[in-house]
Amino acid sequence: MVQIGNFHVGAADSVKQPVLSTGEAYILWDMLMSRYDAIMMTQTYQNLAHDPEFRLILTQGLGRTLEKQVNKLEMELDRYKIPLPPRPPKSVNYEAQSGVFRDEFLFRRIFTSIQGFLDHHIWAIRVTVVNDPLRQMFIGFALDEVDVFHDLCKYGKLKGWLTIPPMHNC
Repeated sequence: MVQIGNFHVGAADSVKQPVLSTGEAYILWDMLMSRYDAIMMTQTYQNLAHDPEFRLILTQGLGRTLEKQVNKLEMELDRYKIPLPPRPPKSVNYEAQSGVFRDEFLFRRIFTSIQGFLDHHIWAIRVTVVNDPLRQMFIGFALDEVDVFHDLCKYGKLKGWLTIPPMHNC
C-alpha cells in the first residue's frame, strides 16, 4: 500500500487515518466560525468607512488574511470530515452614509478585535498538541496576525486614531 497524504493505492484497511483530538476538532470549527464573523464585521465596516485609505486596508485584510485562512480551515474541516458551520453571506453591502460611525471608532474596533485574535491564536496553538501540521498552521495564522497588528499600530499612530495612554516619568 502506498499513501501520499489522503491519497492511497492499495488495501483500504491499511490506510493510516489522520489523527485529531476532540479539542483540536473543536478548535478548527471555532477558528472557522470566528473568521466568518470577522469577515462579516470587516465587510460591514467597509460600508461604514469614509477614508479611502482605511477602506483599502480593510479590503486587503479580507483578501490577504481572512479569506486565505478561511479556505485553509474549510479544507482541514473537510479533510477530517467535520461538518462546516453555516457560511455567512458572500458580501455585506448596503448604503451607510449617515456619518454616525467615524473611521477612528471603526479602526479601534478592528484593532481591539485583532488584539483578541492574538490571544485566540495562542490558545489554539497551546491546545493543539496531537496534530503537528495543524499546530504549524495555527502558528502561521498567529504570525500573520502579529504582522497585521504591527502594521495597524503604525497606521493608527500615523492617523492619530490609536489611543495612547499618557506617558509616565518615574
